[in-house]
Amino acid sequence: MTPDEKIGYARSFVAHVGVDTGKVSHALVVAGAGGKRSKAFTVHVGREGFDAADAHILSLLPPETPREQVLVGLEFAGQYGYTFAHDLARRGYPVVTVLPAVTKRMKEIEDNSPLKTDAKDAALIARLTSEGKFVRFPLLDPRYASLRYLAMNRHRLSVEAVRYKNRLKALLDISWPEFLPLFKENLMAATPLALLARWPLPEDLLAASPRSVVRAVRVASNGQLKLERIRALLASARTTVGLKTGADARRREMLQILDRLALVREQIAEVELWLDAAVQDCPPARALTTVPEVGVVCAATIVSELGMPEDYEHARQVLKLAGMNLIEKSSGLLRGRKRQSKRGRPLLRRQLYLLAGRWCRADRGAYRAYYDALVARNGGLRTKAVCAVARKLVPMLLAVAQSGEAFDRTRWERARHS
Repeated sequence: MTPDEKIGYARSFVAHVGVDTGKVSHALVVAGAGGKRSKAFTVHVGREGFDAADAHILSLLPPETPREQVLVGLEFAGQYGYTFAHDLARRGYPVVTVLPAVTKRMKEIEDNSPLKTDAKDAALIARLTSEGKFVRFPLLDPRYASLRYLAMNRHRLSVEAVRYKNRLKALLDISWPEFLPLFKENLMAATPLALLARWPLPEDLLAASPRSVVRAVRVASNGQLKLERIRALLASARTTVGLKTGADARRREMLQILDRLALVREQIAEVELWLDAAVQDCPPARALTTVPEVGVVCAATIVSELGMPEDYEHARQVLKLAGMNLIEKSSGLLRGRKRQSKRGRPLLRRQLYLLAGRWCRADRGAYRAYYDALVARNGGLRTKAVCAVARKLVPMLLAVAQSGEAFDRTRWERARHS
């Protein structure tokens, strides 16, 4: 909805409710038809507290006022408040979200004071809700909700895997800095992980017989690692500049990290299997997997961040949701540089950027010629060019998700050139 449409939508309600959410309780303020706001009511998280909040809202309104005529705006604090929002929606209340950034900017305008209390915030949220300063709350279909939880779980696990990999690299930099260059800095390959699990420190490798080392390396690498590399590995263990002090503690920590990394990677593979099944059960996500370079994780992340594709009327809404809409600061004759707002969902923006990078590849990228032209035109700024390609992909991705039909390369080429 446009800002004017939001204002008109907000004015169609009899009353507005503002909720400032918290961990153990929420503050709730009701604004009636005249705009007069009630005192803050404390909503304790739990069934009795939610029932009391419903009764409190209805007690402040004219008799027989339907819940459908009361617009509730919530400012969420992380995951706190989502249970209350879904409970209100189940009872029939229309629910919207007031962003914390909006509340923060309006706080001093409310009473010309930096005072911050739950009661003040709830009253301000009720006012902002009545003025249309809100965004849609995603009440998702169960299939989309499953995709979102699985995609978020996969992202958190991948972040955890990167954290363990970095800790492992830090330990190697102290105890065996020559190890990584021998494997082209690819620590997550099977061979270096297998070697470190058996011989975490250079002295451990030197204590083993050369024949057992050669056998273990060939098994781990499926015979791909040549004898020269194995000899270089043994030589690096003999001449390493790594520290010897605290070797026992570093060995234990390295083995613990390797165990955790193996567990996380196993869980990632398990979640990806669940994601694949969830994508097949969701027509928009399944259709997106037919787009070149879009895998299961990419399709699941895009759809889980979008929600239901039919809710969008134009690709500009998706760009704004991803924080890829262009903004500038200009005044009079001064014209600022246009850039992305980056106010939106970072996971969606990240997936669109990564997908655009694959579409710009030199070997098979469908947008490679367009990417080269952009790089030549903007002074060699490659990141800027990839972002431009990501923006170009959004209308096509939205159309595929909304139609639920497989991607047609010929049709896309024809529409693109026309």
